Amino acid sequence: MADLLTAQSRTRGGSPSLSTRIRSHPALAPALVGLLGLAISLIGIGIPSLWYDEAATVTAVTRDWPELWRMLGNVDAVHGAYYLLMHALVDLFGYSPVLLRMPSAIAVGAAASLTVVLGRQLGLGGGAVVGGLVFCLLPRATWMGTEARSYALSAALAVLLTIVLLHAQRSNRRRWWLAYAALTVVSCYFFIYLALVIVAHGFSMAWWLASARRTAVATARRWFVASAAAAVALLPFALAVIGQNAQVSWILDLGPDTPRQVLRTQWFLFDGRFAIAGWILIAFGVIALLRTVRGFSAGAVLLPALVVPTAALLLATELYSPLYTPRYLTMCLPFVALVIGAAIAAVPTRPLAALTLASLVLLAIPSIVEQRQPDAKQASTWKEVAALISEQRTEDGPGTTAIIYGPVRYHATATSRVIAYTYPDAFEGSVDVTIDTPAGQTGQLWETRNRLDESLDRLAGSDVAYLITSVKRDRRESTTQTLAGVGWSPTDEWNLSDTNVVRFERD
Repeated sequence: MADLLTAQSRTRGGSPSLSTRIRSHPALAPALVGLLGLAISLIGIGIPSLWYDEAATVTAVTRDWPELWRMLGNVDAVHGAYYLLMHALVDLFGYSPVLLRMPSAIAVGAAASLTVVLGRQLGLGGGAVVGGLVFCLLPRATWMGTEARSYALSAALAVLLTIVLLHAQRSNRRRWWLAYAALTVVSCYFFIYLALVIVAHGFSMAWWLASARRTAVATARRWFVASAAAAVALLPFALAVIGQNAQVSWILDLGPDTPRQVLRTQWFLFDGRFAIAGWILIAFGVIALLRTVRGFSAGAVLLPALVVPTAALLLATELYSPLYTPRYLTMCLPFVALVIGAAIAAVPTRPLAALTLASLVLLAIPSIVEQRQPDAKQASTWKEVAALISEQRTEDGPGTTAIIYGPVRYHATATSRVIAYTYPDAFEGSVDVTIDTPAGQTGQLWETRNRLDESLDRLAGSDVAYLITSVKRDRRESTTQTLAGVGWSPTDEWNLSDTNVVRFERD
């Protein structure tokens, strides 16, 4: 493979060039690529408004520990380990949207660094570093670094699991197989779909057995024992997650949009041009890797990791229950990046390889810019709504503000109270007019509510009230009618993308 990073292997004086020293150093190149992934994630990390998925993290990690534990017994156990980690961080440093996203940015940097390490272990040469760089540019990777969910962590754990597998396979030492089993358990507690990476490892083992036969039997047996032990340890957790499968009832059956989701959204988000370039390079990368398929080769490891998780979720969705959604396959990004890296490293000339990588950089820039816009996440304008409420309350002067939380767009089980959860400073000291049971006391993600006409007594101490409601399930008319009956009138109104806000005053 052509070494993209080596423009000249030695200087005129005969000493190794800077690029050669970077490439050959065991830690420097992974560290630099990891820092690049972190830096890209940190660019504008606080600009996009939080959205519904991140609000679920907020409401989970800002409640008391006993309340969180009770909630996990009823819902979202699949994210339990992530919530526990984030709760500890919030306890230590306090809540803010940037803090909430910071672990994901760090995880992207770690995953990028580990991608280089894995590529080197697989013998990809310059393709290892190129793969790490490609990982940093993939639109799904640049998105997940600003997402307060466990997806970035799942990618880091997926590549770390594969690195540990390689150490165990090559040494066949018990301590490495114990580490593999333990890491499998920990990883699946953070994201249970990482079990599909272990399944992919099984296909890699089968590939190796088919070519190496007797020499691979003892090692394959130890892989099976380690994986089976991890499966037994995970069984109670898996059963708990299956018992809460109603929470993923929003996932749809396979349909006309599935090919687009697999070919574009899954790894390239909404960037069609990057997806076309990416799949062309993946095809060439697969061809390059298939040239050396014997043994526990790069092809034997990367190709099952590329294909098996997606195929398994699609098959399960078709035959059992809807389980496939594109972002669940975020964990495969390191393997996607290394296959693309193998393709670029196989380009016959260094200038052409450099041009190919530069083209990916140019393709990535528009996605990064788009992802850092205020309304980048599902057109959410919650940050703007909170700023508006804060500004208006300042203009209103002293007094207690009443808030009437209406529906929130796209999500039937939550209300616009999610804006107050995610940006609490703007709502501090306000009265929630229709609250019945606060979220922390329900044992669920969200609060329960009463009807507005049953809660009008809570307006007694306020002279100003704000309605925050979805533009689709709009409560402006019905709220105005209900409040008019007790002496309130609308005075101002704002539309912020998917949210309407109305100010009311007592007559």
